[in-house]
Amino acid sequence: MHSEDAKNGSFAMGIVLGIAFLAFSRSIGWAINKGFTFTLLSDYTDSPFIKGVVLAVEGLMGLIVPPIIGWYSDRIFTKRGRRKPFIIIGGLLAGLSLFMAYVAYANGWIFEMFLFFISFFYFSMHLYTAPFRALMPDLIESGNRGKASGIITLLEVVGNLVGFILGAILWDINPLYTYLMGLILIPLAAILTYAIIDEEELEEEKLNMVKDEGILAYAKKMFHETDTIKFYTAQTLWWMGFEFIAMFFIGIAAQILYGDASEEHIKAVTSTAVILMGIFNIAAVFTALPGGIIYDRIGRKKSIIIGDAIFGASILAGMFAKTYMHILVILVIAGLGWGILLAASYPVIGDLLSKFRREEFNGRYYGVFEASRSIPILLGGWIGGAVVLIAGHNYISLFPASALAVFLAIPLVAKMKHLDREESE
Repeated sequence: MHSEDAKNGSFAMGIVLGIAFLAFSRSIGWAINKGFTFTLLSDYTDSPFIKGVVLAVEGLMGLIVPPIIGWYSDRIFTKRGRRKPFIIIGGLLAGLSLFMAYVAYANGWIFEMFLFFISFFYFSMHLYTAPFRALMPDLIESGNRGKASGIITLLEVVGNLVGFILGAILWDINPLYTYLMGLILIPLAAILTYAIIDEEELEEEKLNMVKDEGILAYAKKMFHETDTIKFYTAQTLWWMGFEFIAMFFIGIAAQILYGDASEEHIKAVTSTAVILMGIFNIAAVFTALPGGIIYDRIGRKKSIIIGDAIFGASILAGMFAKTYMHILVILVIAGLGWGILLAASYPVIGDLLSKFRREEFNGRYYGVFEASRSIPILLGGWIGGAVVLIAGHNYISLFPASALAVFLAIPLVAKMKHLDREESE
């Protein structure tokens, strides 16, 4: 699959599908982690704090590793490209370390060994997060990136579903099979991407620009580009709103359906809550591709604001939910908005860099893109927990808190000056 196909005006579906399969496999890995790491940790400790600290390592790695690796992936030049060396190494290590975390648990190894492998899994996944994100705008021309993002986001969400649903089925048969799925699919996608997608070589002038711009000069440049700052801030806000609900959804469901979030009610509602979150992801599948097409066709800022508004309004309506059917309808509508928002937000940085004529710097900017998504993972549990405590252990208070964060992103996106295409483009 040659990069020239993406630059000559054609859509380069083969390249998009190759990247989409990589997104699919990564989502399976993250779903296995989110679905089962808490259970494995429970065998080592009863402390919610220790569990929370371990799970927060994912956010810490996502905050630190992608910006550094993204910056470095702009600067290296191998026969196989700039991004692919990180993808092949990260993919192989991620699949192996996730599997070894289960091996440590299953064989009763000490907690420190389990902690090492699960932390190394987080590091390995983020070792190729920025290169993976940068690959699409590297190879797909501006104007087609919305559609490409829609397809990639679609497979990404489907990967979540497969990781949760098939992972749960395999878990019931034998937990080993769940982790074997990750061991096979995560490295397989990285190997295929490395083997079949060709990266284009940079022109000598651009190569020298990338090599000459150090990390401090890059940071100074980025903070002078106010559109990127507005977008990173907006993305942090809507992901914070998402994490408020996702992290505490079992408690929210227990309070709505049973009146309080006691331990007994949380256990009783767990399977129902997992099904409801699965339905949220299914709804997002249906709008991921349309969301990308809307981004290309009706306006980039409009598409983001539409997705954000639908997601935020439906979450706000959660304050009034009283029954299972209320929750179901709210999550379906929220999922539809979330699918649009995910697909429309992915191409933004690549298109801004095209406008600024800095496309060769995709890696470092997509590193910060990922960091802005990781801050809520790192802080969402602490802030969301504080909101619940301040509200008198009222989990329903997370709905208006989440909606507020999501709505605050809208004026930031609306004020971006350089994102929408001009008539001449």
